[in-house]
Amino acid sequence: MLTAALRSSITRGARCAHTAASNIPKPRGAIKEPADFLTAIGRGCDEHASKFETWESLFTTDSRTMRNDFGIPTRQRKYILSWREMYRQGRDLTSISESKKKK
Repeated sequence: MLTAALRSSITRGARCAHTAASNIPKPRGAIKEPADFLTAIGRGCDEHASKFETWESLFTTDSRTMRNDFGIPTRQRKYILSWREMYRQGRDLTSISESKKKK
């Protein structure tokens, strides 16, 4: 029978074994570099293109690093992360406009 500490370490190990680095998609179509990706998704995300030096860094940088080190605002950060995941799943990039608040 497994002790609680051993079970916990096994679970943590399984979570740590799954890395985003193994799940980096290849650039496709007109999207060749991070600047192209951020321009295609819109909402002013292209202003942060210089912070992602490589394609790998775009797909491996976590939310905390984007916030603390890159200074990307919450809305844009969440938008980039969601499009990053959709791109991994094969969805073509399009700009989604922000909804306007009703008065």
